[in-house]
Amino acid sequence: MSKRVWEFRRGGALSRPLWRVWLAGAVWVMVVSGALGKEAVGVYPHRMDPRRHPDDARRAVKPPDQGTFKNTLQFIALRSIPQNNYAEPLDRYTRKDRLGDILWPAVTLIHQTNVSEIVQEIKRRDLYLFDLWGFVPGSSGPNAYCSQFALPDTLRDMFERELGDRWLGMDNGEQDGRYVGGYAWQMLPSGAGHAEQYLNFQRFFERMGDLLGNRLATLVSLNFGHYFLREGIYTMIGAETAQALPNSQVYYAFIRGAGKQYGVPWFGNVSIYNRWGHKRYVASSSDPRAGPTKGTSLSLMKRLLYSHILYNCVAVGFEASLYDHTGALSPIGAIQQGAVRWSEAHGDPGVMHTPVAVMTDFLSGWSFPRHLYTPDVYKVWGNLPYAAGDYLTDGVLGMLYPGYTDASYFHDERGFMSSTPFGDIADCVLSDAPGWVLRQYPVLVVAGRLEPSAELSDTLAEYVRQGGHLVLTAVNASALFPDGIAGIRVLPETQTCSTGQGAVTLHALDLSAGARVVCRLAWRRPAAARGVWGKGQVTVFASPYGIAEEPQCALPARGGVDRSLDTPYPLLAHVRETLAPIFRSQMLFALSGSDEADGLSFVTCRRAPGEYTVGLFNAAWDEKPFALSALAGTVTNMTELATGTAERNAVGFLPEGIDRAVGQDAAGRIAGGAVRIFRVFTDEARGEKRVRETPLAQPSPNPRRCALALRNIDSIQREVLLRPTFFRHFDTVMVDARYLARREKGALAAESGWLTRQGVRLVVDLSPSINLFPDLRLVNNDTNEYARSMAVIDVVMEKMQVMGSKDLVIGLHRP
Repeated sequence: MSKRVWEFRRGGALSRPLWRVWLAGAVWVMVVSGALGKEAVGVYPHRMDPRRHPDDARRAVKPPDQGTFKNTLQFIALRSIPQNNYAEPLDRYTRKDRLGDILWPAVTLIHQTNVSEIVQEIKRRDLYLFDLWGFVPGSSGPNAYCSQFALPDTLRDMFERELGDRWLGMDNGEQDGRYVGGYAWQMLPSGAGHAEQYLNFQRFFERMGDLLGNRLATLVSLNFGHYFLREGIYTMIGAETAQALPNSQVYYAFIRGAGKQYGVPWFGNVSIYNRWGHKRYVASSSDPRAGPTKGTSLSLMKRLLYSHILYNCVAVGFEASLYDHTGALSPIGAIQQGAVRWSEAHGDPGVMHTPVAVMTDFLSGWSFPRHLYTPDVYKVWGNLPYAAGDYLTDGVLGMLYPGYTDASYFHDERGFMSSTPFGDIADCVLSDAPGWVLRQYPVLVVAGRLEPSAELSDTLAEYVRQGGHLVLTAVNASALFPDGIAGIRVLPETQTCSTGQGAVTLHALDLSAGARVVCRLAWRRPAAARGVWGKGQVTVFASPYGIAEEPQCALPARGGVDRSLDTPYPLLAHVRETLAPIFRSQMLFALSGSDEADGLSFVTCRRAPGEYTVGLFNAAWDEKPFALSALAGTVTNMTELATGTAERNAVGFLPEGIDRAVGQDAAGRIAGGAVRIFRVFTDEARGEKRVRETPLAQPSPNPRRCALALRNIDSIQREVLLRPTFFRHFDTVMVDARYLARREKGALAAESGWLTRQGVRLVVDLSPSINLFPDLRLVNNDTNEYARSMAVIDVVMEKMQVMGSKDLVIGLHRP
């Protein structure tokens, strides 16, 4: 077939000749090898195991695995340990009421004179010590509570010696939010690029890690967990949901993605606070913002807790208020105790089904369009305005979790758990994710502008070759694959697509009431080309970023309490229309008749072939109908795993200001604010789709004794940090000896700490300077020059000791 060019321009209608089309948007779908037989839904039924991650051998802190937690879900309970009579609360929380074995006390513990005695008691009782909280950078106060402090080395060593892997680290708690709210705006120059923003962020938290002993857990308050876990010093990652914080579903999409990408388990937590108060079941006449009707509703607290269980958290729990003024369990404590019993009765829910990966660039610094820590909206890294790719990220997440930006701004609690028209099916990863991680996801949506590189292009091409479905916009398609995708070149600036040999069909589609003309270019390669792109599929949008080019609201965008945030650059209609069936194709179950506005969300977990746990959540305050149906296989049996309903009669079940009947649970109906969980059995051999289990991803080990030579650099650490995939290729750097010679020992010692924690081996190369003249000589044919040379070499070797380097390269010079 002769080569033709399809040119796409904005505005107008179909024109002659027939191969030229003017349109508002387009989608090019390149099916590189169609599957025969039934459509398959890919399921990855394997849990993340930190011991299998390639980084586990080199990282300074080994995250806990399932064995650490006795291969069972753990619960977090006690949030403070008194100095006197500490045995009583330990007995009450962990034995009498059995609320959980993970202790999460404040940092005041480290100042108690009997801290060693308490640690011995924790060890004797076989409990876990987790996330000592209360560090606030830049603040000061008595007993290091809500202040900046340093963990004494003696205590750090004692925790590690006595508790081993049951010492789960100090708290990096809510600090990414504090960074954005308190520090990012001070950075100069104010318009520094994304790389400098990342380096500044990393420097801030490296200092925090040094103060706290470099064994941490992170309770993120935004979504920067990927950057924490990459440091290799974290035991766990989680979030405190509800409060005045973001949507829990998007929170955990990022948390799970970070955990899987870097091999760190995640935990769940639910707060008693909201923007207007906090829930307490004890007398508090001095605080009008506290009380049983204040703060997070019992309904939302329970829904969040059980969603975290289904998210495969290794530990879950509530923030506080587990007891009332009489010393009896409060309604909050009763919900947690019920969850413990529910977990023991019904066991592991199975592996959460998250077949969609949403990818942003490693340096993007993307964050929620609005949040607690700043009045500014649509900012990345806390101080740079959204670019087009960032609005694309918001649009894709908003399609998966509609209304997620409402979280914490509405008195009726909307937005904390959004409706899920496709199920809760996504994890968020960064562009340094290796191929073996990406193979866990049948669909990969590039939801932001990526910095192109040959390595990233190869990784994504291999993902497609292995059968993945890659979705990207024209900007990324042209930058990552300048030579084309399966023979089709994408030129986004003119929105032109050209193809060489192959069969091409062009279809004009009307996808909106506004008679928007769009185009789908479906292309099947001849058999000879299949070896290039394998058996996968690529969808390219013929739009630079898939969003409106002109703002759809007045700028600056506005929002507020009980008001949704304006969306200046929403997804284009044809992008939504094309993404919807892609997402729908990965669903195992559906809620018949549900839509984006009905308040219903659901999570699917796979226990075994044909056996699932499905959690259904109603964020609306009225009773809703539902019909759970299988999209892969057919349902053969469904049993409810009841969670109890006692909290519905307790004070504080509804948000303050909401007073209404929420209905009842019944066959095909769910009460307002309720959670229902089902064990569902299916015949996977029947139905319109089949289930295809994805094999356990086999990571390639990191290389050993492979060195990257760095010349004329300012910082070894900077060079490694700005190569996010460094450890996939190297474990060693070789630097010119001048790098050491020109730096003070103190500066080298500081850098050495980070390099040692990362497992970077340092080789020093003297050979560029050993040249007889003008630099250094190894022959004593000139006393002064020889003495000067030996002095320089001695200094270099002394500084090598400071940096822990034992390898020196020496070349020979001319006679």
